[in-house]
Amino acid sequence: MRKKILLTIVSLALSLGIFSSAKAANAEEDDFAPDFTITRFDGSEFTLSDYKGKKSVYLVFWTTWCTYCIKKIPKLQHTSSVFDEQIEIIAVNTSVKDTFAKALKYQKERELKYPLAFDFGKKITDLYDVWGTPTEFIIDINGKIIHRDGVPNLLSEHLSNWNMINYSQQTEKLIAKKDCNKENSGC
Repeated sequence: MRKKILLTIVSLALSLGIFSSAKAANAEEDDFAPDFTITRFDGSEFTLSDYKGKKSVYLVFWTTWCTYCIKKIPKLQHTSSVFDEQIEIIAVNTSVKDTFAKALKYQKERELKYPLAFDFGKKITDLYDVWGTPTEFIIDINGKIIHRDGVPNLLSEHLSNWNMINYSQQTEKLIAKKDCNKENSGC
């Protein structure tokens, strides 16, 4: 009887999409990072694709109640103050068990200087298939995910590689427009 009830529950959960073997998004190493826009705590907009071709991005998902997230603060503070010209940090609160007010208070109490944002409705959290915190991503200058977690402790040793443009991935910039000809000098 228990087995039959369990099978019924699992079948219902699968049909409702509660459990799924399919991934929510391409957010694994060697994939291109899904683009998103989010408002930072200071009111400015962060759009991931704005950094493509400019510098790499360190994306970290966090919550106020995550003890491991607290351990990441010194690394993020240091990276933000020393390497801000080479890598952009965006720390996104997943909004799981948190409110914007609680996250803002957390930032002020800990005097966090790196950019933070709040993921209202968990849209970006789900886009990146984040199940726990902290979850970290390094996205290189080409928009490719280089690390999903396992971010090296010494970022300085890797920044030059993360900020190297791969022109074979930038072919759309190298192809002439369709209306390009000898008479059209604007090509």
